[in-house]
Amino acid sequence: MITNQSPIPYSLPPTPMLPARVEPKIKFGYLGVPYDAATSIGNPGARFGPAALREQFRALLAKRVVDGQVVDMDRGEMVDLSDVEVADFGDVALSFYDQHKAIDQVTAATRAIIDAGHIPLIVGGDHGVTYPAFRALHDATRGNLGLIQLDAHCDMLDFSEKQGAISGSSGMARSLELGRLLGKNMVQVGLRGYATSQQWGVGVKYGVRRILAPEFEEMGAIEAAKQSLAWARAGTEKIYLTVDIDALNPGEAPGTGWAEPGGLTVQQLIDFTRYLAPHVDALDLAELNPLFDSASKQTTVMCARLLFDFVTMKARAANSVSRKPKSQRKK
Repeated sequence: MITNQSPIPYSLPPTPMLPARVEPKIKFGYLGVPYDAATSIGNPGARFGPAALREQFRALLAKRVVDGQVVDMDRGEMVDLSDVEVADFGDVALSFYDQHKAIDQVTAATRAIIDAGHIPLIVGGDHGVTYPAFRALHDATRGNLGLIQLDAHCDMLDFSEKQGAISGSSGMARSLELGRLLGKNMVQVGLRGYATSQQWGVGVKYGVRRILAPEFEEMGAIEAAKQSLAWARAGTEKIYLTVDIDALNPGEAPGTGWAEPGGLTVQQLIDFTRYLAPHVDALDLAELNPLFDSASKQTTVMCARLLFDFVTMKARAANSVSRKPKSQRKK
């Protein structure tokens, strides 16, 4: 069951955010997960993220895309989106009384988007969203997968009396237990501050790759993206990207559940995501919390820009491949 504003059957068609002007070559599916019950130690309010971002993303597409064309001002290039479709699959109809049932509902809703031929754009909600959404991609893929996580925190909690085994702090640990995400193909980027020995140790046990925030600053966004991609795609079939908004410096992105001091700049995040986008098969944004955003909605507007970047960079890559002679295409 998936909803737009209230529960409706999935058999109803999704709402167009950006309709294709010709037969679509690449399709994206926006899915909201208005759930923050797994935010057991941070500030609640991320359940309002999907609706807030949906409004900004729709407005951005409507204002900037004219006759299927948009200019990428970062590169001074025209991007053809005439064969790109962005559909709004609404919000997952969630059972807030049962966290395990909610996980199954998010997995089923994400899998429905994948099976419909759309690239998932999953919007939380707290960071508990990643495990069920990643599980859907895992179940739909035969080979191994890579996962790149932009985050201030490890989210590797195995178990605690306060948070249990399922929370916004345990999604990466649970994802590693699925079987076809190997530690060497999981990359945590932007970690900073302090963590418990358990959270750090679980990642060490699995051999998870890490680029800490100071290392990211020294490497630069593009080199960090290149390294992350090399690790994530080694021997894998697909790559999942999760962006926790608290990876950013809270001075630039205050609308999140836990304002961890320090962090990446918005420009670094944009550069990192734009480089990775052509290689990523599913994206989620977690911990956008409109209750703590600025009056100008700067964090929400930034998230809309990030989704737009993801769409345009994948569209550009897809069109580039389609224009190459068959002999030059990647086997």
